[in-house]
This record gives sequence, structure tokens and C-alpha cells, in this order.
Amino acid sequence: MDNNILQKELEYYEKNKQSFLKNYQNQFLLIKGEELFGSFTNEVDAYKTGVEKFGNEAFLIKQVVKKETIQTNYSLYSGLIHASL
Repeated sequence: MDNNILQKELEYYEKNKQSFLKNYQNQFLLIKGEELFGSFTNEVDAYKTGVEKFGNEAFLIKQVVKKETIQTNYSLYSGLIHASL
């Protein structure tokens, strides 16, 4: 699997992190490419919206927090490869 699959999204987040902390702290952002597609109070709503907008394409859901923790969850590992919402 390509480790750089969300590189553009992560770079966009880092470039705008201070603004995101000011405006969206503790919320979950839906990012595709270099565009913010919404902020959500929980990651489930962000995920549902991402699937509706982008289908099977990669997108980033990132919680806006001061201290980062790394968490990777591929749909294949979660059994979501054939899930329908």
C-alpha cells in the first residue's frame, strides 16, 4: 500500500493547522486534496459524508487537536470493503 496516499491532505492540514485550531478545535475535518469539505462533531458523520461525496476514493478525516496521536484504519482491515451506508 502506498504510504503517501493522503500526503496532499496531510500537508494541507499542517499548513492550515493554526487556523483549524482556532476555528474547529476538537472537531473532525473532512479533507480531500487541498480542500476542506466540512467539520463534524463526530467521526461517524464525517465518514458517512466522505463516502457519500467520494465513494471508494481516499479522503482524510482528521480531528483538530493540539497534541497529535497517529491512528491508521484501512477499510479492508475493518471489514468495510463491502459495506454500504
